[in-house]
Amino acid sequence: MKKQFGLPLLLSLSAIFSHAGYSQTINNTDEAGPPIELGLTAFEPLESNSPLSVARDTSRASTSGALRAPAPALSRVTVYAVGSSNCGWEYMTSIGQSSTTCDHGGAQLRVAVQEIGYGNNPVAWMNAGILPRSANYQTDGICIVGNQYTFPCPAGYTVVGWIHYYNLDGTDNGQFKFQDTSTNAPRNTLFTQTYIK
Repeated sequence: MKKQFGLPLLLSLSAIFSHAGYSQTINNTDEAGPPIELGLTAFEPLESNSPLSVARDTSRASTSGALRAPAPALSRVTVYAVGSSNCGWEYMTSIGQSSTTCDHGGAQLRVAVQEIGYGNNPVAWMNAGILPRSANYQTDGICIVGNQYTFPCPAGYTVVGWIHYYNLDGTDNGQFKFQDTSTNAPRNTLFTQTYIK
């Protein structure tokens, strides 16, 4: 029995090379649509040494190895900082601070929300409109190092919460609200809000 490999090999090669030529002609046309925005403009990193970084309960701190315990229930959500082109990062000085002190504005407006514990349904609003999930452009784990909530988490520490970063570019001022529900018992829902001047 004689096997013929010539025809299948020829068909495979022609399919591969014709696909590359076809995709090249599609990518070179002017019918590709509007230009794609390449990403967010760089913003200075958030620091983890504000008054809200002091850890009250350090029982979940870990310096070696993974702990085998349930995820901590949600115990706090608060606006950690508001950042803008005009003011840079303005760190909140108390949990539930009702408004910012700086007059934020400019091309960029960002909000960082501190969440201690594990939530599973974060929802954010700006001026009574629910923000899309894509507005939460970054989330960093929080660990307890010494007596401080530190982010991003160093290797070997247990994550006890999260910092959620929200992109509000194009908004000058208004009421920012955030809520989340605990992943595990008692399944409580916590809420925070701040007026951005």
